[in-house]
Amino acid sequence: MLTQENDNRAVRVGYILAIVSSFGAGLATVVGKWNLLAISPLLMNCLIFSTATVALSIFWVPFRGLRSVFVHKAKGWFWLLMFTATSFVAIWAFWTGVQRMDPSLAAFLNRIEVPIVIALGVVFLKEKFGKIEMMGAVLSIIGIIIMKLTLRFEYNVGFWYVLLGSVFFGITEFVSKVALKYIDAIPMAYLRNMLMAVGYWIILFGSGGSFEGLGQVWYGVLALGLIGPILSRLLYMLALKRMELSKVAIISQLQPVFVLMIALVAFGQLPGIREMWGGLFLVVGCLVMIWGRTRPFRQKVI
Repeated sequence: MLTQENDNRAVRVGYILAIVSSFGAGLATVVGKWNLLAISPLLMNCLIFSTATVALSIFWVPFRGLRSVFVHKAKGWFWLLMFTATSFVAIWAFWTGVQRMDPSLAAFLNRIEVPIVIALGVVFLKEKFGKIEMMGAVLSIIGIIIMKLTLRFEYNVGFWYVLLGSVFFGITEFVSKVALKYIDAIPMAYLRNMLMAVGYWIILFGSGGSFEGLGQVWYGVLALGLIGPILSRLLYMLALKRMELSKVAIISQLQPVFVLMIALVAFGQLPGIREMWGGLFLVVGCLVMIWGRTRPFRQKVI
């Protein structure tokens, strides 16, 4: 009984972490779009992952020691490198697309990663849903469909970049869930940030990239380095430690709702009626999932 209570408590914490992570991702999308009005996606990626690496080097590494950061088994390093490679492509493609399209549209399109993640979790990780959790998942998916019906996608270059990023994000979430079996969340995030920063800097200098426009948005870039790789990604990985991959992915569908809310505050853009109804379905669906998981009696799974 005590073990069951501890498991339920861990899952409740996981839901909270996933929701806060989704808010961070929504905020990062809006801030990133603003940054990209002045600088290139490649330069922005160089700087945000460098910022995240420096921040963790100052506030985390000294308290844990280098051994806990770099000493891992061969399987751990393999999955870490896989996680880094898929993240590298996903993030580059996503920001390249966001630069060319509305951030709200990009956030919705990026949710294509969710069915990819759910399919990978169910097929390879044998994840299951309780009946009430499944009801919440269905409500969430209905919400995202309603909201998408409101939006008109323009099939330009940005659309295809975001779509490519979404596919790789789906693969990335699956890889990160497997990698967490071998490496803890914080050292994995730290090493990924560091390796990605090095990779992006090599490409930037190799392609003769410039720093033009950085003076206009440098504070936004620094903020994004803390919001994206640390707040959003790290909390997402901590949620994955406590919950099944497919359920964290469904919670991540809240991201477009947060993008719309933040865009309302920042740009005065009001959501439409369908967007509000879709957002309501999403929120209710997530709350139903949380309630279903934390009920005092055991559910049947399907």
